[in-house]
Amino acid sequence: MRPTVKQIRPDANPLLTNMLIAYMNNETDFVARQAAPVVPVNEESGTYLTIEQKHWFADKLERRAYGDTFAQGGYTFGSDTYKTLQFGLEHAIPVEHEATSQVPMRLEQVGLEWLAHQSNIRKEIAFVADFIKAGVWTTQDNNSATDWDDSGGTPVANIATAKRTIRQLTGREANALFVGEIVYDALRVNAEVKALVQYTQTGTADNMRSLLAAVLDVQTLGVSRALYNSANTGQTASLAPIMDDDALLCIVAPGADMMSVSSMKTFTWAPGGGEGSVDSYPSKERKASILQHTEQWDQKQIAAATGAIWLDIV
Repeated sequence: MRPTVKQIRPDANPLLTNMLIAYMNNETDFVARQAAPVVPVNEESGTYLTIEQKHWFADKLERRAYGDTFAQGGYTFGSDTYKTLQFGLEHAIPVEHEATSQVPMRLEQVGLEWLAHQSNIRKEIAFVADFIKAGVWTTQDNNSATDWDDSGGTPVANIATAKRTIRQLTGREANALFVGEIVYDALRVNAEVKALVQYTQTGTADNMRSLLAAVLDVQTLGVSRALYNSANTGQTASLAPIMDDDALLCIVAPGADMMSVSSMKTFTWAPGGGEGSVDSYPSKERKASILQHTEQWDQKQIAAATGAIWLDIV
């Protein structure tokens, strides 16, 4: 007598231990951290100094006779403020779930990945809500530009004009363009762009991104591909792009550098969670391990004149 297959393998569909399917945004789908570099701060709110622009463009040197007095001049300071706000979220893992789980990863690790993803989505949504809209930036397309997916669209010329406008307003050059995925797709097949790259070998997708950045004369071309689910819990998912058919040209300077300009900064306060931190604690009441995520930041516009925006450009 031999045991049957069913006897030695009662579960005909055993669970794979080396595979777990997950639908999520890639880390590279988010642009908020690129567009608004992080500045760690020591207080939850505070003030930063600005050197008033007008003094640096004045012509104050004067002719002087030997032994005569010198003309005098200088500059003045202005200031602005930031105020960080705290966000928080908990994820509970019941003890029984951890003990009986057949998920190939530890539930704690899955929970940490989910919380990190929630953090990225919150920052991206805040970035779009605060900065990708009318009335925020000094230079804004007023429907004079032909849509970039149209046969007459001229994104290279439009961006060159906007860069020149920003430079003439601030003395600084815009170096970054952030677009929704649908805008990026339009740029890749735009007639004006194709005429400039037709004899260039693109090779990989990364090469194409770099080539487009070079054609558009920016150092950074960020493409926001992140999706979010707007449906309530329990309802069928309703996915939509966080940033859609818009484009933002701006200045990006990393960190808290001296004597520089950046269109936006993200001020983070570590005691409140900074960019994001997770603690865990046992809950006797819920008989669960709790992952507690906190973060505290302020995505702040530094200067409206340093940005140019195109809304509904495709």
